Amino acid sequence: MSISSELHKMWKLATDPGFRAYKRQIRAFYAAHGRGTPERYERLKPGDTVLDIGGYRGDWAERMTALYGVKVHCFEPHPRFISHLQERFDGRKDVAVEGYAMGRSAGVLELSDDENASSALVASGSAVKGEVRPVSEVFETLGLNRIACAKMNIEGGEYDLLPALIDAGLMPRIDRLTVQFHRYGPAQDAQRDAIRTDLARTHHCVWEYPFIWEEWVRKNA
Repeated sequence: MSISSELHKMWKLATDPGFRAYKRQIRAFYAAHGRGTPERYERLKPGDTVLDIGGYRGDWAERMTALYGVKVHCFEPHPRFISHLQERFDGRKDVAVEGYAMGRSAGVLELSDDENASSALVASGSAVKGEVRPVSEVFETLGLNRIACAKMNIEGGEYDLLPALIDAGLMPRIDRLTVQFHRYGPAQDAQRDAIRTDLARTHHCVWEYPFIWEEWVRKNA
């Protein structure tokens, strides 16, 4: 990390109460769940279906198969990461690489090319294109009738995908959802609140660290 970025962080800690509160939330999350993507799922059983939505390089999918013996569908629209995933999981029956994003409708994403922060909502110096398939079509094609766990980290894409899942009546098929909401400005506060209100009809939130990670479990699961 550069000296200038360190100085900027120190300045924000000294002058921005919201940033200080966010840093406290991060420390609390680390203390409760460890660093990185959550991976503690006490009810997962061998053979369960798991969705890795935002697969990146496949580390979380690899951990889930090693820890729980589950079958993972790994969704990733970025062409470079698709190639990496296909090579990494070549010949594996417990990880299926789905080289596209899910959304409300079919289309093409223009993604910033920024490693694990690649996003359709944030511009950068270079961009790549990725395919989007309608989530209802994907669930039908893949036979996703019961999903034990879905991890979602898609750099703002959650604001399209989660309402699409809710409106299509697909959320009751997901026993447990671990999602990272992303905040690019004040608009995401209202978007997240609206989605959480809709999620609460079928799931209850078991823990949350706003705009870090939160987990929802299906009611009566």
